[in-house]
Amino acid sequence: MRIAFVGNGTLMADTYPVPCVGGSIQTWGLASELAKRGHDVYIIRRNRLNGKTCVDNVTIVSISFSSIDAWTPHFSYPYFLGTLFSQLYFSKKSINLIEHIRPDVICLIDRFSGFFPSYLNVAKVYIMHVAETFDFYKSHSIYANKLNSIMFFIKKFAENKVLSQVDKIVVLNTFIEKYLKKIGYENVYKIPNGIDIPHFSNTMDNNFVLYAGRFDWNKNVCNLVNVFAQIHKSYPNYRLYLVGAGPEEKKIKNLVSERGIQSRVKIFPWLPRNKLMELMSRCSVFVLPSLFEAANPVVVLEAMASAKPVIARANMGTVDIINHGVNGYLYNNDEELRKYLEKLLSDDNLRGKIGCNARRVVEREYAFSKIADKYEELFYNTLLK
Repeated sequence: MRIAFVGNGTLMADTYPVPCVGGSIQTWGLASELAKRGHDVYIIRRNRLNGKTCVDNVTIVSISFSSIDAWTPHFSYPYFLGTLFSQLYFSKKSINLIEHIRPDVICLIDRFSGFFPSYLNVAKVYIMHVAETFDFYKSHSIYANKLNSIMFFIKKFAENKVLSQVDKIVVLNTFIEKYLKKIGYENVYKIPNGIDIPHFSNTMDNNFVLYAGRFDWNKNVCNLVNVFAQIHKSYPNYRLYLVGAGPEEKKIKNLVSERGIQSRVKIFPWLPRNKLMELMSRCSVFVLPSLFEAANPVVVLEAMASAKPVIARANMGTVDIINHGVNGYLYNNDEELRKYLEKLLSDDNLRGKIGCNARRVVEREYAFSKIADKYEELFYNTLLK
């Protein structure tokens, strides 16, 4: 089978064959696994140079062009607007490449980069990595970024067009699956994110609590800092490591200073993927305090694959993954976060038990080999319709 993945169309995301953001990591993992099975797999990406290369039997085809998003600061308004136009231009440019490749199936991973390919007369699967265009998400979106008071409707328009054109819609959690079916989509299939298991391990326990992700309102990092400040005197051997960047970085640093825990908290910028994996392999507990996770958070799966106990706020993205008290803990407020954090930090054996359970779950349900099985079946069913 010949399969073509259409990338995001941004320089930050389309860093194949060394992806560094969630959706791209998933695309590369799935593409690599399908290529191992003998499928003819292509990824169309944006790059600074045109050309074609082959890595791990995956053919990577590049589209190059200049745009404002290449030189404006990330997370700025010009960057977001530049990214929108870049993705649409990339989407249009990808048509000629797709027609030249002549795939049996196209996988679209973004509403904007997939906009024009969604109209092609070929089997199409849309993988909804970020479910942020539904009405229940609107208030969160606008609160997080005022630009979304406009962008929300643009995203919604583009996604509705893609959803109406594709043969199959893949979602990452049960909530979104039920939501789409409720509003009339029947071609919806739940396939979660995957993990490349051999890349993750538990090398040691270095006595630190870890968070990794964006520093923004939704990620709720300040609440984690406050809870750690409440308990840090009872656990003098433990530190808090925060890895990431974003609009709340200054606020987080100020809060650490206000709570007088500068010596116990270390803030890292974005780390290369291998460095983050190494840090994860040494943490004691991983915490994801996000108020809202609309997909299937890869970072939780990565921590679980590293045999680490995870504490995550209960939301649509985490409840499918974590079996409370068995392979991790789910919480609903700061008091519960404190309770479960103290429980794990006080008991080495419990951390080991929960971590081992987490690793087994990932091996059984989230290895890329398992995820590729589901996609192969979906592709064949799509072609045989």
